[in-house]
Amino acid sequence: MLIKKLLLLPVLIFSLGCFSQNKNFIKQNDSIVGYENLAYNNAIVYNNKYVNTSQNTSQFFENKYNNGVLQYNNQTYYDVNIKYDVFEDVLIFKSNLQLVLETSLITKQVDYFILKNKKFKKIETVSGDNVVSAGYFEENEINEKSTLYIKHKKTMKVDPRSDKLSYIFYDYKVYYIFYNNKLEEISSKNDIIKLFPTLKKEIKQFYKENRTQKDNNIQVFYQNLFKTII
Repeated sequence: MLIKKLLLLPVLIFSLGCFSQNKNFIKQNDSIVGYENLAYNNAIVYNNKYVNTSQNTSQFFENKYNNGVLQYNNQTYYDVNIKYDVFEDVLIFKSNLQLVLETSLITKQVDYFILKNKKFKKIETVSGDNVVSAGYFEENEINEKSTLYIKHKKTMKVDPRSDKLSYIFYDYKVYYIFYNNKLEEISSKNDIIKLFPTLKKEIKQFYKENRTQKDNNIQVFYQNLFKTII
């Protein structure tokens, strides 16, 4: 009986080891299959129209792939290879396996993504001529009542000094406040006063006392302003 027990022990250890490895394999395989399906079934091949750029500029938030978090079709993916094309306002995915080309994810199916510790949320907006469009906005929660959103944008022009067709990109940002279930652009002090007319005096005072902060870091300025008045 002792001999049988001793013989069974290595078999049991081997079986447990195989089971553990199999669990890890299944987990990895599920992850791979999920990412591959994400690329093949829910995206289109990305075509970079601006390969040649000048003055160390690009159309991207950062001109390389980074591991990020992606919520796509109500499913969350971690450590996903993503890159954000700010100029075209599209999110690009590339498999870690290098088996697929760069793919542009369908904006309507993206809920949000986190890149370089910044969260970008898909928001639908309506233009003056009632055209609905979806785009990505950097989200910065101020408090329970309000959220500051930043729309990253780029303009582009052809580099006149380049011997070949090359492009120069310029960054700029547009700021919005989400309050009372409305997204409002805040490009000036008057915009904010129109949103909060009863707080006109407080808003003007805050601008007067925080001019340096406004010039050095407009995002922090807006965050502190709305923390104060809301």
